[in-house]
Parts: sequence; structure tokens; C-alpha cells
Amino acid sequence: MLKKMKLLERIRLCVNIPLITTTIFCPGLKEADFFRRKNPPTVIQSQSTSQKKGLKFRISLKRKTIETFDGDLSMERTKTETLFDEKTEQVGIQRRKIKPIIDPPVLPDELKEKISGMGVQISEVKFVIQKVLYDTDLSYKHMRMSIPVNQVERKDFLTSQQKMVLETRDIESNKKSKIQFNLIEPSLEETKIHLAKWDMSNNSSYVLLNDWMEVVERNKLKFGMVVQLWSFHQHLVPWLALVSVRQ
Repeated sequence: MLKKMKLLERIRLCVNIPLITTTIFCPGLKEADFFRRKNPPTVIQSQSTSQKKGLKFRISLKRKTIETFDGDLSMERTKTETLFDEKTEQVGIQRRKIKPIIDPPVLPDELKEKISGMGVQISEVKFVIQKVLYDTDLSYKHMRMSIPVNQVERKDFLTSQQKMVLETRDIESNKKSKIQFNLIEPSLEETKIHLAKWDMSNNSSYVLLNDWMEVVERNKLKFGMVVQLWSFHQHLVPWLALVSVRQ
């Protein structure tokens, strides 16, 4: 018995298990099996408070990241839908701005006769613009009639050489050059007038200058009246014809 106690003490010191002071006898159990070392139990270390806080922080941060990601996706989706709606609305506005197809203007018979009498084929006459007269077209402060370039129907009413001249500047005044035209007034009277091109920040316009106000007075042109401008050449001489449209 003393030998067994010493043996137990040695085993306890080697495997670090509590000293067994009571001998247990089990039927069918060999003595060697009783003293055989068992696998030590798995020890789960308890987490400290700081570790628990760190875990909660990581979980919370991950949750916030997911929420932020979902929020960003939702925001981007909303932005995409908004841009799509705005684009659709802009396309709708552009479609509404499309001008309906209308028949081209026709020269008045009396003007046809006058131009034909000058030896010019009517097929060579070009329609330049139809516009409403505004206050600025009739005031002595401005003294010109504007012809917006983007509203001109026939861009070729000027020759390439004439377009080049309008882009040049006078050396002394530094003003853009002008071209003199013969003009047939609504009254069918003939006069001379100058055409120039003015460039603004957003657009450009041709303008009728010099003696324009005399044309206004002689033909009693008023605010809101609709006029047409036609162009042709007679033996290389440039002509314009102004027509007052009856309403």
C-alpha cells in the first residue's frame, strides 16, 4: 500500500493532477489502465473586459460599414434615378421644341415681277429669315435690324468671299467690315443698306445698318409686325428684298 502511495505521488508531480487519497476498485479494470494518463480537458480562457469591448466595437463597426454601404448604394440609386428622370424630362422638352414642318414662304407676286424684270431667275432667290420686329429693331438708339445667325434659313445667302469680308476688321476703327447691299423695300422702292456681323458671347447676328431707320419710317414698320428677308444676285451685285407679311 505504501508503494502505491509513493507511485501516486510521483504520477501527480509529473502530470500535475490532484493527489488521489482514496483507492477506487472497479471490477474488470486493470491497475495499469487506472493509472494511465488521460487527455487533459480543453481549457477555454475567459475574455477580458477590454477584449469583449473590442469585439463589440468590431461588430458595431462592421454593422455601421454595412449600413453605410447600403446607404451609399441607396443614395447612388436615387441619384441615378433622378438623373434619368431629369434626362427624360430634358428630352421631352427638346421634343416639344421641335418646329413643325411648314411649307416654305412664297414670294409675293409683285416682288416676283420686279425681280424677273431685273433679269433674275426666281429660282435663284433665297429665303433668308422670317422674324417679328421688336423694339430694338425700331429704336433710334440701336438703329439696326438684327438677323440671328442661328435662325437663318439659307446659310448660303452669302458667298464664301462675303463671309470672309464680314470677319475682317477695319485697320483704323478696329470695327468689323460691312458689305453694301441694294435693298428692295416693302414698298418696292430701292435703296442701299449695309450688312455687318456682330459676335456676342452666346451667339452671333447679322445686322442691317445705315439708313435702316429711313426704311422703317418710309414703310411704317411697327412693333410686332412680321417681315421676311430674301437674297439674290444680279450680275454679281448683291441684293436684299424686305417683305412685310400681312396678318
